[in-house]
Amino acid sequence: MRSRKPAVRHDLLRGRVAVVTGSSRGLGYAMARELGLHGAAVVLAARSDDAVAAAVERLRAEGIAASGRHCDTGDLADVEAVRDEALARGTLDIWINNAGTSGVFGPTASTPVDDFTRVVRTNILGTFHGTRVALPVFLAQGHGDLVNLYGQGDHGPVALQNAYASSKRWVRQFTETLRLETKGTGVRVHGLNPGLVETELLGRV
Repeated sequence: MRSRKPAVRHDLLRGRVAVVTGSSRGLGYAMARELGLHGAAVVLAARSDDAVAAAVERLRAEGIAASGRHCDTGDLADVEAVRDEALARGTLDIWINNAGTSGVFGPTASTPVDDFTRVVRTNILGTFHGTRVALPVFLAQGHGDLVNLYGQGDHGPVALQNAYASSKRWVRQFTETLRLETKGTGVRVHGLNPGLVETELLGRV
């Protein structure tokens, strides 16, 4: 069995504060950890209080400045509280809208309404809420990096995944529009499609 290589630390993001939603595990946790290893103070956000606390503890054990909050990204007040947690550290420089959920695999005609609504609430409304609270801060200070997560369906239709795939198509359109709106402001807007990542979300699909 190979031993894990020690983490390489850098100071590229020293003094920066980064928020990652959906970051108690999986890809979100990995991104938060990477940001922290490069010197950023990271604020984790996820629905499970216990999972957030455990993730923060793991990061702190590696010497990363980390804190976390319960957050349902479909609830604007929760997202605003995460922003305030970051600003309490003195600044907000990076916001990653990573929180996402999958839908039932099957034809749209038999997709449960509650399931479709759940996907829209997290993948679409959650992305909007994160953007809506972070962007005014970035614009006021003249800098900031906003990252939205794409996924399968962002380039076109995917049969039997109409809830998830269509939501990711929306995220791409939303993100590209934001780029036009923020041109010349010093704010950078990024779209990231990490490809197929083996996580609990993939297992549910």
